[in-house]
Amino acid sequence: MTPVRTRLAIGLFGLAALGLTALAAPMLGLLGTQPIVMFPAAEPHPRVAAVFLSGDMGFHFGMGEKVAAAVAAKGIPVVGVASPVVFATHRTRAEADAVVAGAVRLALARTGASRVVLMGQSYGADILATTAPDLPPNLRARILAIDLTVPAHDVYFRADPVGLAYLGKPDAHPLLAMRGVDWAPVVCVYGLEEKGSLCPSLAGRARVIGLSGDHYLGHDAPRLIATTFRALDEVAPEAGLQP
Repeated sequence: MTPVRTRLAIGLFGLAALGLTALAAPMLGLLGTQPIVMFPAAEPHPRVAAVFLSGDMGFHFGMGEKVAAAVAAKGIPVVGVASPVVFATHRTRAEADAVVAGAVRLALARTGASRVVLMGQSYGADILATTAPDLPPNLRARILAIDLTVPAHDVYFRADPVGLAYLGKPDAHPLLAMRGVDWAPVVCVYGLEEKGSLCPSLAGRARVIGLSGDHYLGHDAPRLIATTFRALDEVAPEAGLQP
């Protein structure tokens, strides 16, 4: 093998190894090992807590940690669900439902709050859009609002930061169920340039907000936080999330 071909082969092998490592990152614990990440509030809100489902990169990457921390800074304790840990392997629909219902119960029990704001970003928003409509009635009564950031039409019950797992047949399509949610206000934020977003299809049934940029919203966390807080303050002022 010539030196050029040798370098090419090494390079291709390195790329393949990197891809395989990224694909296996959730199972290897590279994106976190704790399924629940708490964001405590210094002065907890007397009535409201939040549950935040992260994207498929967890709370160590992206804007999810910043948004959750900003909510906690407003006095609302946050129970963070680390999606790449909880969904490191493929889950059933029943297991996905149990994850969200369990997180709501944990938030109520651990914080002493009586109401919960459900929040999800990217993959976490996909899971939340799928499972929230089927929460048990006793938990629905506790939900103050549902906030979805860049959710997709197609949902998969296995988190994959590389995206290969998202090329197969989807596990769920949450549109019809989300359009039927009439027991809590819904906020849906998406990028005007992204394709496959669930948000535009929820127009008329949710507070839909399009921001410039694609799925990653320009990585502009301050803008996303301000937009989210403003929308939640409009639909659920009880939360106290003024921008």
